[in-house]
Amino acid sequence: MNYKRAIAYIKPYKVRFAWAMVCMCVFALMTSAYMLLIKLLFDRILSNNPPADNGAIDKVLNFTGLSGWLNTSDKMDMLLIIIILIPIVFAIKGLADYGKNYLLNYIGQNIIRLLRDQLYGKLIQLSHDFYVRNSSSKIMSRVTNDINALYTAVLKVPSCLIKDGLTVIAMICLLFYLHWKFALIGVVIVPLIILPLVQFARKMRKASKEGQIQMAEIYSSLQEMLSGFSVIKAFSQEDHEKKKFKKDNDAYYHIQQRLLRVEARSSPIMEALGSIVAAIVLWFGGREVLSGQWAPGAFVAFFGALFSIYQPLKSFAQLNSTIQQAITASERIFEILDEKPTIFDKQGSEELPKFSNKIEYKNVSFDYGVGKQILNNVNVTIPAGKTFAFVGASGSGKTTVANLLLRFYDVKGGEILIDGKNIRDVKLNSLRAQIGVVSQDVLLFNETVRYNISYAKMDATDEEIETVAKAANAHNFISKMPDKYNTVVGERGMKLSGGEKQRIAIARAMLKNPPILILDEATSALDTESEKLVQEAIENLMKNRTVILIAHRLTTVKNADQIIVIDKGNIAETGTHEELLAKNGIYTKLHDMQ
Repeated sequence: MNYKRAIAYIKPYKVRFAWAMVCMCVFALMTSAYMLLIKLLFDRILSNNPPADNGAIDKVLNFTGLSGWLNTSDKMDMLLIIIILIPIVFAIKGLADYGKNYLLNYIGQNIIRLLRDQLYGKLIQLSHDFYVRNSSSKIMSRVTNDINALYTAVLKVPSCLIKDGLTVIAMICLLFYLHWKFALIGVVIVPLIILPLVQFARKMRKASKEGQIQMAEIYSSLQEMLSGFSVIKAFSQEDHEKKKFKKDNDAYYHIQQRLLRVEARSSPIMEALGSIVAAIVLWFGGREVLSGQWAPGAFVAFFGALFSIYQPLKSFAQLNSTIQQAITASERIFEILDEKPTIFDKQGSEELPKFSNKIEYKNVSFDYGVGKQILNNVNVTIPAGKTFAFVGASGSGKTTVANLLLRFYDVKGGEILIDGKNIRDVKLNSLRAQIGVVSQDVLLFNETVRYNISYAKMDATDEEIETVAKAANAHNFISKMPDKYNTVVGERGMKLSGGEKQRIAIARAMLKNPPILILDEATSALDTESEKLVQEAIENLMKNRTVILIAHRLTTVKNADQIIVIDKGNIAETGTHEELLAKNGIYTKLHDMQ
């Protein structure tokens, strides 16, 4: 873990953190003050033979102005004063604890808010290949589960290390003041208590990392069930999915049990060592009190201070698990923050002027890094205003042609030019601003119809939205919805039919009004009636645009100006529908099969 990097998040709140430390110091001092009041109670009020000299304690009383009150000969007056002082001490202690809790929560919430913003900003910035390599559920686990682990650490670790640490220091100082010989025994034993924690730390860290990775698997199982519940029910695989989730859940349970066993062992060891110290002090200290060498009040205060150390030390043992989880969580969070986009604007990149001439694929080759060539030396020139269709079997590389134009990936060989400019030399936003996409798998946000259409132009007027909805054959069914354009469409548009989703996507593309249009299997999953309405909307969308049409169904490409047949990453045939049928080649076979 990069501790300096983690501490940098606290720096903006160093003043509040300093005040939190002041509160923790006051808390520790008030704990010591309570023990001193107990000593005074036993030695000066409840004892028949009060000690003649209290040394440092008298100096403290003189400094605070309480000496005159407590040196009164009337023990009842002294008792009353101590009874008044005890609630005051606890009130100050409570206020200090409140201040510490509020300030640390404030700091923790702000750090976590910043980390969430940074993570989201980084995730939005990362390239397409990152999401291919990482499942969305595992990414969500880092943004939620790991962030929560870090937040818990921000609250607990400073409180325990500083507040409890200061309490331990204050109590040790008090122990040495009360009886340095017996205090020395405790100081010798404390390192023996801490030593086993080093071994526990290694085991806890390993278990914590495994647990957080397994929690991501649980997120993955849950997300797959939520997104694929209709398929699960259609195939009656509820029992299979329950067993699958149970397997992941049980694995997480066993990891947590291993972590708890390690954590649980730390407390008994500390208690055993602590009891040895207490027994030694009780035996030798009791003998000194009975022989008159040690005042009863000092003995009681010593024992109280000794047991006051025990709870903070026990917290240190329990804190180890929190620290290990936080270390693992921060490593996983920083992994994402350190991830670099593979697709980015290079230095000196320019704005792409409005498209007007042609798109060129020159000797384009590409693979996804798995040893399989997807495109091999592809050469295509698409003039402005023309419709070029790419057809072929699944996996032939059709969709990759579109993805490379959008720069979801960069070519491995060759170049793609728009009006003579290499798309790697222009700014991404200016490139993608000129390309509209309508695909088979339409993504709609769990927002209103208005929001989903206006996503292409957030400041669009109601009139503009309604105009494109009409052109996309969507206005009629939108008008029949309960809240019309303000109707929420559900997650991924689940409240809409496939044809309705497609028409909203087409309206969105129309509102963007791009000169280049990519249609990727836009009508392949629709029934005949919906396809007719969507096809009319698509024809409206295609007017006066340069269109790249990706299709399996050849009926949708008949009117294309040029059809490119892709076979195993190579251009196998080109021509119009009639020309390709006349060649009696791959296109003809695809046509006859359909």
